[in-house]
Amino acid sequence: MSLLVQFVAQWVYLPLWAAASLALGVVVVLASAGLNPPKSWFNPVRGLLSWSRLKAEWSRDAAVWRAYADDRLRGRLRKAENNQALYASHPSEGKQQEVSVILPVRFFRGVGPEHAVGVAQSLGWSAEALPSDRGQWHPGAVRAFRGVGPGAVEGKV
Repeated sequence: MSLLVQFVAQWVYLPLWAAASLALGVVVVLASAGLNPPKSWFNPVRGLLSWSRLKAEWSRDAAVWRAYADDRLRGRLRKAENNQALYASHPSEGKQQEVSVILPVRFFRGVGPEHAVGVAQSLGWSAEALPSDRGQWHPGAVRAFRGVGPGAVEGKV
């Protein structure tokens, strides 16, 4: 029932979220107070509950979640492969450049981080589950990465 309430209520709180993000942005720009909020605060799509995600959450069926997760994870990894400049790291001295992408928990909540790591590895990426501490930037997410440039071994860093 709470999922249905979230699905309906999002059409009320998304405009409020956008207004609050705009107001916060104006405060940051005008005050120049050194406040540096994360970009995710200004991304209302992050909290959007799509119809396909509602079906996956509502069903509580691992097969439905697996199909949903596979589609989202493969899409995010394909996007990183096609636009490596956006996802490339700036390596320090002696380190190899890598393409790195964060796979958020909302993509694989119903099947667990092990499934997300497995999907990334099946596509030739290395992957690691990030800590689930609330103090982290991406609690519980999975980081997928692979080396790029000369000397890079596919799927290894």
